[in-house]
Order: sequence, then structure tokens, then C-alpha cells
Amino acid sequence: MPTVTFLVHPERPDALALALETAAWLTSRGDAARILQFSAPDLVTEEGVEVHVDDVDLAGTTVAVSLGGDGTFLRVVRLAWAREVPVLGVNFGRVGYLPDLVPDQVREALTKVFDKKAVIESRCALEVTISDRSVEDDTSVLLALNEVVLEKTDRGHTVHLATFIDGEEALTYSADGLIIATPTGSTAYSLSAGGPILSPALRAMVVTPVAPHLSLDRSLVLAEDQRVMVEIVPDRAGVLVIDGQEIGRLQPGATITCRVDPRSVRVVRNEPQKFGGILRVRLLADRGN
Repeated sequence: MPTVTFLVHPERPDALALALETAAWLTSRGDAARILQFSAPDLVTEEGVEVHVDDVDLAGTTVAVSLGGDGTFLRVVRLAWAREVPVLGVNFGRVGYLPDLVPDQVREALTKVFDKKAVIESRCALEVTISDRSVEDDTSVLLALNEVVLEKTDRGHTVHLATFIDGEEALTYSADGLIIATPTGSTAYSLSAGGPILSPALRAMVVTPVAPHLSLDRSLVLAEDQRVMVEIVPDRAGVLVIDGQEIGRLQPGATITCRVDPRSVRVVRNEPQKFGGILRVRLLADRGN
């Protein structure tokens, strides 16, 4: 029996209404539906009960449906990725580059998933390991679909970041920050900072400095079997942001290590997206062309 989990933006009553309406349609077919509503960055509400997002398990879910914008979609991806559940994004945001369906396409898209006729793309994601050497055994692992950013904390100052590629010391940047992006994220902040556009079919990552001072201002494109470690060099702290969500302040000596995760994020698409179409529709449209 197919099971659909809906994850809803907390400030979109129209998104919640669609989830309830679609859930009723599913149960009338004999399928199962579950509705979760984000109530805070780390909290989810289900049937009036609030739990931490880390306690949400999507085991047994056939497809996870994101109802919101890019932020909601990225939060759903982190939950679905652990169980290799495909994510179907319905756009209720103002822009919404990642979710490409509109509300009236949901039933048709779900039917295609159930009938195994849906277009499901595999997107590269980054495994991010954070280690703070000032705290014993303080290591955590997170996921990034778009990008990882280490940026300065103090206005008027830069942050000093040393990079190591496959364990070998590479470049040290004095900059406003450093972006490590996936191909999916290469058209976001990395592009604004002068980075290249990568085909979303690639399994790679691109390292791009933000406003470097007396440092190399070119991006580095790394293969999927490479690792990049970034260390915050004394004497200034940095802020870690993953997919637009601030994770916290990291002190000098702390490191993050990024690699392409062996598992892909599975994304349900309304129709196959070719690279040329992505460039034309998603990028040139923003510039009024």
C-alpha cells in the first residue's frame, strides 16, 4: 500500500489545505497519508504533537511531498535522504527553483509515482562532517543539497580559512567566506560569487571564495571521490551555514570536511529537465529575458 508523507510550510494555510485535501483523496483510494507541519527550524508537528525533526522517521514512506518553497524542500530532503525516499516538491514559495510542480499537478504526479512512471532524478549531495577540536568528541555529520558556506562573523573583517584537499594542504583564503556547492547549488550563491554553472547530472563539488583579499579568486571543481577540509585559522571565528540554515559559530581550530555522499537525493520531476532548459528558464527568466 503506497504511503505519502506531506511536509508543510508553517505559514501557508493554502499548502496545509492541499495536504488535507490530497490526503483525503489518497485514503479514499485505500492508500495511506501522513501530514507533518514544520513549526520551527528544528520542530515538526503531527496531529498536534510537536517533536524534534531528528525524531521524524520516514521509514515506509513511498514518496515525501514538500509543500512550500525552496526552504521547505531542502528541509524535507534531509529527512527523506536518510531513508532514500523520493521527494516531490510543490511550489508555494515566491520563487521556488527546486520544487517544480504547481498545486493542481499533485494528484497526477503521485499517480505516476505509484505506477512507477514518474521521472525521478538523482541529485548529488554533500556529506558534511563538523569537528570542533576545542570540545572532546564533538563531531557531527549533516547533509547539503545546495551548498555549505563558512563566512565571517564580524563586519569589516575577513575570516581566514585553510583548505586541504585529500589530506594535502592547498590554499588559505582571507575572504568574506568560502562556498562549497553541489552541481544543484552551483546556480545559487556560488554563481553570485563568480563560480561556474555545473550540470546537475554531475557528481562533483565546486569551491568558491567570497570576496577574497589577496587570495586566489577562482573556483576549484573537485571530483566525487575527493574530499575538501576547511579549517578556521586563528584568530577569528566563522559561521557555518548549510542550505541557507545557520548551523552555528565555529571557533578557530574547528574544521568541516565535505565529500560527495555515495547516496543520491531522489527528486520527482514533472518532466525531464535538460540542462539547456534549466539555464534558459531558471536563469535568464530572472533577468527579464
